[in-house]
Amino acid sequence: MNSILICEGSTDFVLLQYFMRGVFEWEDDMMGPGFLRPSRKFKKGNNHLTIGGVGGCSKIIPNLEKIIESNSLSASDTEYYEKIVIVTDRDDVETENNFMQKIEEILLRHQVLMSQEFTGNEWNSGTLKNARNEQMPLKILVLVIPFEETGALETFLLKAIGKQSEYDKNIILKGNDFVDTVDPDKRYLTSRRYITKAKFDVYFSIRTPSAFFVERQNILKGIEWEKYMEIQKCFEKLGEL
Repeated sequence: MNSILICEGSTDFVLLQYFMRGVFEWEDDMMGPGFLRPSRKFKKGNNHLTIGGVGGCSKIIPNLEKIIESNSLSASDTEYYEKIVIVTDRDDVETENNFMQKIEEILLRHQVLMSQEFTGNEWNSGTLKNARNEQMPLKILVLVIPFEETGALETFLLKAIGKQSEYDKNIILKGNDFVDTVDPDKRYLTSRRYITKAKFDVYFSIRTPSAFFVERQNILKGIEWEKYMEIQKCFEKLGEL
């Protein structure tokens, strides 16, 4: 069975690869498809998984449509993605509602028949007609992180760390205060996304100072994320891939 997981950016891409390897025992296979950059393929037994970053939330919907179109044109099981996972941030309720509506519009446009009302953070089952005019099974999971509040994946990760260590929580809070006040004229931290990433980087510049000037990916790979219960809970549905 083929599955595909698409996410927004580099933080998500690196963390999800690490998690699928370390927790769910997927093995590296090869580079992923050309329409996703960056991307990587994994294997576990007869199952195959592609993980790809799309370069921002606005690019998730167009890439989802490419995947659905590819499925509808597929003539063999090896070209068909039976399970599709989308991992995105919970920026605000209105954005999330619009996002889910756009997914439903894609499914309707490509005549995907869902067996239930489409919902986030749950597997949604349906069928899609392929190039051989066969109704193929399709399951879609949209993980909106964090589940219960607005914020980015970086914010969620810092909170998960803070819940397991009061000492680290204090470092995170002080770092957040610093970032919130250090650039009052917004000359450098010009968007909420930049502020979120700065808070994440400030914490890790303290936790791993020798690695601060190393690429963010290497810092992320060095953390045993599977030990954090909040993160295990968040990604537990990925065990069904």
